[in-house]
Amino acid sequence: MDRMSLVNMVLFPRLGVTEWEKEGVNKVALDLDLYLDMEAAAREDRMSATVDYSEVYTRVQEVSKVRKYHLIESLTHDIVQTVFESFPQVVRVVARLRKKNLPFDANLDHVEVSLDRSR
Repeated sequence: MDRMSLVNMVLFPRLGVTEWEKEGVNKVALDLDLYLDMEAAAREDRMSATVDYSEVYTRVQEVSKVRKYHLIESLTHDIVQTVFESFPQVVRVVARLRKKNLPFDANLDHVEVSLDRSR
């Protein structure tokens, strides 16, 4: 299966469970791997034979702003579902969402959730 990757997308969702987090938006980063057959697109050089990654980017940004999320798991799930609903040629999605602004004092770079879903 072929893979298209959108790497280190920056999102600013309303995300978190603590009062401090709920005061504004949080900065998170997303890697998105889309699995689909790209043979026709590669052979024929036609946009209609593949997924328009600018449209994927736009849809992901919309999802991140549509509502408040408590958990990065929920936001990641909604992103994966939106990709499946919007792009029927995608058969598998791997989404890795990283949150750097943590609501506790810790010596770690980020917390990451990874979801791997197939149709």
